[in-house]
Amino acid sequence: MSPVHVLGIDPGLAATGYGLLGQEGQVLAAGTIRTAPGPIGARLVLVAQGIEESLARHRVDEVSIEELFAGRNSSTVVGVAQSRGAVLLVLERAGKPVFEYKPAQIKAVLTGYGVADKTQMARMLASQLQLPSGLDDHAVDALALALCHLRSRRLRRTVGI
Repeated sequence: MSPVHVLGIDPGLAATGYGLLGQEGQVLAAGTIRTAPGPIGARLVLVAQGIEESLARHRVDEVSIEELFAGRNSSTVVGVAQSRGAVLLVLERAGKPVFEYKPAQIKAVLTGYGVADKTQMARMLASQLQLPSGLDDHAVDALALALCHLRSRRLRRTVGI
Protein backbone atom coordinates (compact mmCIF):
# COMPACT_ATOMS: atom_id res chain seq x y z
CA MET A 1 0.00 0.00 0.00
CA SER A 2 1.48 3.35 -0.99
CA PRO A 3 1.80 6.20 1.52
CA VAL A 4 -1.20 8.49 1.78
CA HIS A 5 -1.21 12.28 1.70
CA VAL A 6 -4.12 13.91 3.54
CA LEU A 7 -5.26 17.47 2.96
CA GLY A 8 -7.13 19.07 5.84
CA ILE A 9 -9.32 22.06 5.01
CA ASP A 10 -10.76 24.57 7.48
CA PRO A 11 -13.29 26.46 5.33
CA GLY A 12 -14.21 30.08 5.88
CA LEU A 13 -15.22 33.01 3.71
CA ALA A 14 -12.55 35.45 4.92
CA ALA A 15 -9.93 32.75 5.52
CA THR A 16 -9.76 29.10 4.46
CA GLY A 17 -6.95 27.12 6.01
CA TYR A 18 -5.32 24.13 4.36
CA GLY A 19 -2.73 21.68 5.61
CA LEU A 20 -1.21 18.67 3.90
CA LEU A 21 0.28 15.82 5.93
CA GLY A 22 2.20 12.78 4.79
CA GLN A 23 1.34 9.36 6.17
CA GLU A 24 3.80 9.67 9.05
CA GLY A 25 2.44 13.09 10.04
CA GLN A 26 5.07 15.21 8.32
CA VAL A 27 3.83 18.67 7.29
CA LEU A 28 4.15 18.89 3.51
CA ALA A 29 2.29 22.18 2.99
CA ALA A 30 0.11 24.58 4.94
CA GLY A 31 -1.34 28.02 4.49
CA THR A 32 -4.41 30.20 4.36
CA ILE A 33 -6.45 31.42 1.41
CA ARG A 34 -7.66 34.94 2.25
CA THR A 35 -10.44 36.93 0.63
CA ALA A 36 -11.19 40.62 1.11
CA PRO A 37 -14.71 41.88 1.76
CA GLY A 38 -16.68 42.22 -1.44
CA PRO A 39 -19.14 40.27 -3.58
CA ILE A 40 -19.64 36.76 -2.22
CA GLY A 41 -19.34 35.11 -5.63
CA ALA A 42 -15.92 36.64 -6.27
CA ARG A 43 -14.72 35.54 -2.83
CA LEU A 44 -15.93 31.98 -3.39
CA VAL A 45 -14.08 31.89 -6.71
CA LEU A 46 -10.86 32.82 -4.86
CA VAL A 47 -11.41 30.06 -2.29
CA ALA A 48 -12.10 27.52 -5.04
CA GLN A 49 -9.04 28.63 -7.03
CA GLY A 50 -6.85 28.35 -3.95
CA ILE A 51 -7.96 24.77 -3.32
CA GLU A 52 -7.56 23.90 -7.01
CA GLU A 53 -4.00 25.28 -6.94
CA SER A 54 -3.20 23.25 -3.85
CA LEU A 55 -4.52 20.09 -5.52
CA ALA A 56 -2.49 20.84 -8.65
CA ARG A 57 0.69 21.56 -6.69
CA HIS A 58 0.61 18.58 -4.33
CA ARG A 59 -0.32 14.93 -4.39
CA VAL A 60 -3.52 14.64 -2.38
CA ASP A 61 -5.05 11.21 -1.79
CA GLU A 62 -7.77 12.03 0.73
CA VAL A 63 -9.31 15.17 2.20
CA SER A 64 -10.52 15.91 5.71
CA ILE A 65 -12.96 18.75 6.35
CA GLU A 66 -14.86 19.88 9.41
CA GLU A 67 -18.60 19.27 9.49
CA LEU A 68 -20.59 22.48 9.65
CA PHE A 69 -21.09 23.47 13.27
CA ALA A 70 -24.02 25.85 13.85
CA GLY A 71 -22.99 26.93 17.36
CA ARG A 72 -21.12 29.94 16.06
CA ASN A 73 -22.83 33.23 15.32
CA SER A 74 -25.22 32.99 12.37
CA SER A 75 -23.40 35.39 10.05
CA THR A 76 -20.20 33.36 10.40
CA VAL A 77 -22.04 30.08 9.79
CA VAL A 78 -23.44 31.37 6.50
CA GLY A 79 -19.98 32.35 5.22
CA VAL A 80 -18.47 29.05 6.37
CA ALA A 81 -21.30 27.12 4.69
CA GLN A 82 -20.81 29.01 1.43
CA SER A 83 -17.04 28.48 1.47
CA ARG A 84 -17.51 24.83 2.40
CA GLY A 85 -19.83 24.39 -0.58
CA ALA A 86 -17.26 25.87 -2.97
CA VAL A 87 -14.54 23.62 -1.51
CA LEU A 88 -16.70 20.48 -1.70
CA LEU A 89 -17.54 21.25 -5.34
CA VAL A 90 -13.83 21.52 -6.22
CA LEU A 91 -13.05 18.27 -4.37
CA GLU A 92 -15.92 16.40 -6.03
CA ARG A 93 -14.84 17.56 -9.48
CA ALA A 94 -11.28 16.47 -8.70
CA GLY A 95 -12.52 13.05 -7.59
CA LYS A 96 -10.97 13.33 -4.11
CA PRO A 97 -12.45 11.23 -1.29
CA VAL A 98 -13.72 13.54 1.46
CA PHE A 99 -14.02 12.62 5.13
CA GLU A 100 -15.93 14.85 7.52
CA TYR A 101 -15.36 15.22 11.26
CA LYS A 102 -17.27 16.98 14.00
CA PRO A 103 -15.26 19.44 16.15
CA ALA A 104 -15.66 17.16 19.19
CA GLN A 105 -14.30 14.20 17.21
CA ILE A 106 -11.21 16.15 16.17
CA LYS A 107 -10.57 17.25 19.75
CA ALA A 108 -11.08 13.74 21.13
CA VAL A 109 -8.76 12.13 18.57
CA LEU A 110 -5.98 14.67 19.10
CA THR A 111 -6.23 15.33 22.84
CA GLY A 112 -8.34 12.51 24.25
CA TYR A 113 -10.82 15.17 25.42
CA GLY A 114 -13.78 16.10 23.18
CA VAL A 115 -14.23 19.57 24.64
CA ALA A 116 -10.57 20.67 24.63
CA ASP A 117 -10.06 24.40 24.21
CA LYS A 118 -7.92 26.16 21.59
CA THR A 119 -4.90 26.31 23.91
CA GLN A 120 -5.01 22.58 24.63
CA MET A 121 -5.41 21.81 20.93
CA ALA A 122 -2.50 24.08 19.98
CA ARG A 123 -0.27 22.52 22.63
CA MET A 124 -1.08 18.96 21.54
CA LEU A 125 -0.59 19.77 17.86
CA ALA A 126 2.75 21.45 18.54
CA SER A 127 3.88 18.34 20.42
CA GLN A 128 2.69 15.96 17.69
CA LEU A 129 3.73 17.82 14.54
CA GLN A 130 6.70 19.93 13.60
CA LEU A 131 4.69 23.02 12.78
CA PRO A 132 6.32 25.55 10.46
CA SER A 133 6.61 28.99 12.00
CA GLY A 134 4.23 31.72 10.95
CA LEU A 135 1.10 29.60 10.51
CA ASP A 136 -2.16 31.24 11.54
CA ASP A 137 -5.03 29.52 13.37
CA HIS A 138 -6.78 28.55 10.11
CA ALA A 139 -3.79 26.63 8.76
CA VAL A 140 -3.19 25.00 12.15
CA ASP A 141 -6.86 23.94 12.33
CA ALA A 142 -6.52 22.44 8.85
CA LEU A 143 -3.47 20.45 9.97
CA ALA A 144 -5.48 19.25 12.99
CA LEU A 145 -8.15 17.99 10.59
CA ALA A 146 -5.56 16.15 8.50
CA LEU A 147 -3.98 14.57 11.59
CA CYS A 148 -7.39 13.56 12.91
CA HIS A 149 -8.09 11.78 9.64
CA LEU A 150 -4.70 10.04 9.56
CA ARG A 151 -5.27 8.67 13.06
CA SER A 152 -8.90 7.73 12.39
CA ARG A 153 -7.83 6.04 9.17
CA ARG A 154 -5.25 3.93 11.00
CA LEU A 155 -7.81 2.94 13.61
CA ARG A 156 -10.35 1.94 10.94
CA ARG A 157 -7.71 -0.20 9.21
CA THR A 158 -6.63 -1.77 12.50
CA VAL A 159 -10.15 -2.77 13.55
CA GLY A 160 -11.18 -3.62 9.99
CA ILE A 161 -13.88 -1.01 9.36
